[in-house]
This record gives sequence, structure tokens and C-alpha cells, in this order.
Amino acid sequence: SDIIAYKVILKSNDKEEELQRFGNPFMTRVINMDRVIQDPSTATAVLFDPVTGQLRFVPSVFNVKNGKTEVSIFGHANGLYTIVQNKKTFDDMGGHWAQKDVETLASKLIINGMTERTFAPASQVTRAQFAALLVRGLGLSTDSLTNVFTDVSATAWYAPDVNTAAKLGLVQGVGEGKFSPDTQITREQMVVMIMKAIHLVQSDNGTEAQQRTPFADQDQISDYASEAVTEAAEKGLIKGKTETTFAPQDAATRAEAALMIKQLLQYLKFMN
Repeated sequence: SDIIAYKVILKSNDKEEELQRFGNPFMTRVINMDRVIQDPSTATAVLFDPVTGQLRFVPSVFNVKNGKTEVSIFGHANGLYTIVQNKKTFDDMGGHWAQKDVETLASKLIINGMTERTFAPASQVTRAQFAALLVRGLGLSTDSLTNVFTDVSATAWYAPDVNTAAKLGLVQGVGEGKFSPDTQITREQMVVMIMKAIHLVQSDNGTEAQQRTPFADQDQISDYASEAVTEAAEKGLIKGKTETTFAPQDAATRAEAALMIKQLLQYLKFMN
């Protein structure tokens, strides 16, 4: 599409001030296109950075009406927005249970492969990597922020994402001011972050969840994660690793992380 410059300007008497941030982190904007986007899994709204030339995913939903496509964009910053189409596949995802989920997120510029042609779905995910994936999936701006954790180097590639996630309450440390960024994230930790994201977007603290999860290994779920896992199961966001067990302490794989982000975005109606 054309590149659309969105700005919100407050005028007061003779003064003009551009508003960069708003109370709720997400505002809805609409771009109308004079064509039909047949496959929304290969198209997305992006925020264009004219300085670096980079495109950053922005949550967006496509609706076709009368031969035209209406794109609802859920952003939270002024800037240059456009619609791009991109189809990404990986050689090692053919026939994999998460193939469609992974390729959709890659096409939308939310996740990257380990190489240009491989995704490595069975590889495990660190706490920093999942925090970055969550921030990217929500389309959050990562302005330069002071470091929140003592073990997150200001020069680390994930520092802006982890600091943004911490500032918004999406992640917590492991104690003593540390985040443990390179530790593999567990399945229950991933669910806790996902539920925090839902509460941030919906501006609530969650509903009173039932005390018991539908999983036979509930007693293995940490106390701090029990409510999040129960609520996520009630909302249909998670399934067990087997028919009866959740395996909360297992390290999450890249394929599982991709599925969680896709489930989150579809639940929030941030993606078709």
C-alpha cells in the first residue's frame, strides 16, 4: 500500500504538540486498499523506520468488503505505516505440526529462522528470546530505556525488548535484580508472560480462575504460575503436551513458542 504517516497533534491556542504516547497502549487506525488481499497470513501492517530502513510488525486484521480490503491496525505510536505482502517458508518445516503457525509468523516479520532456510522447530528458547518475541508480536516500540536487570547488558541484542517488557509488567526477574536471560524458558513461564500480555492489552487483572487445571500433572505447576496456566486453559490458549499432561517444567521449543504467540494474537483479535 501507500505509506501513511499517522500523527496525533494536540492544538491549544497557538501551541501545537505532537502526542507520542497515549493512555491505552493501542489505538485503532484503518487503511483502505483498492484490491483484495486473498491470503492475510502472508500480509501485514508494518511500521517503517526511515532512518534504518527497517520494517517492524504491527498487529493488524484484514477484512475484504466489496472488492476492497480494509486493514485495521492496532498501533501505539505515531509514524509511517504501510501494508506489505511476504511469503516465507522453511526447508525443515514441511509436514511439521506447527508449519502453518511458524510460516504465518515469519511471513508477518514476527519471527526469524535460525538461517534463511531453516527454522529449527525443536530447538529450545531462552527467556530473553521469548520476551523479545512477545514484544515484537505486540508491535511495541522499544525506545531506549534504562536497564532494569543487572544481568542484562545494555549492549545485548535483546536489551531493548527485555527492558520494554519489564517496564510494561510483561516479565519479572528471578530475584536479586536478575532476569537470567540465557536460561531456557519453561512452558509455564511462557504461559505467565502470555497472560500478562492479555491483561495489559485488555487493561484488566484477569478473571477469577478455577482452582484446578485440566491437567493430571497440576501438582508440578509452580505456585506463581498456577493461576496463569488455569486461566490460559479456560480461554483455550493452551493444550497439554500429551492428552492429559501439561509438562510445566519442560523447556519450551521454538515451535511451541511460535504457536503461543499466534494463539495470543488471534485471541486478542490482533491477527486474522
